[in-house]
Amino acid sequence: MSGKEFRDAYKEAIREWLENYKSALKEWKERFKIWKMQLKEEISKGSFPPLPPMPEIPRMPPLPLHGARSNVVASRIGDEELKLIDMLIEAGLFETRSEAVAFLVKEGIKARQDIIEKVSSALDEIRKIRSQAEEQVKKLKQELGMLQTEKETRRICPQCRRDLSDLPSDIKVCPYCGTRFGKD
Repeated sequence: MSGKEFRDAYKEAIREWLENYKSALKEWKERFKIWKMQLKEEISKGSFPPLPPMPEIPRMPPLPLHGARSNVVASRIGDEELKLIDMLIEAGLFETRSEAVAFLVKEGIKARQDIIEKVSSALDEIRKIRSQAEEQVKKLKQELGMLQTEKETRRICPQCRRDLSDLPSDIKVCPYCGTRFGKD
């Protein structure tokens, strides 16, 4: 979802929430008017009716961040941050802590894209250096005779022709066909 699409979805969600909020308030005002009329009658009788129940404040509709969720990450956050996240949930911006954290992480990554780019380029350099170092070590091993060729390390069963290189060297019977090989 692009920034413009998200902004439009966010505006639509706020508009929908505001409409629901206004209708809930309107409904409560009507209940309050009825209660006031009942109050006059009840006071004349010497009693007092209970207050009408407070309206349920509608929650803000959830915002689709990236369509279906594909990755889940657990993280530890401090009490102060958790209080802020709970405040966003109570305000109706999000339904769950997970949604709030996902949104804040996404926005944080966008806000610090400069650092991400620096780390990415540094990581590319590290990978190149690591590859060069591995190549140098391989050449040194070849020069010292420590590196065996693939043919020297490969073991094949003479009967069924299966590769037995991954088996321990003390195994003298092919596990696939039962053929004995090597010196007894």
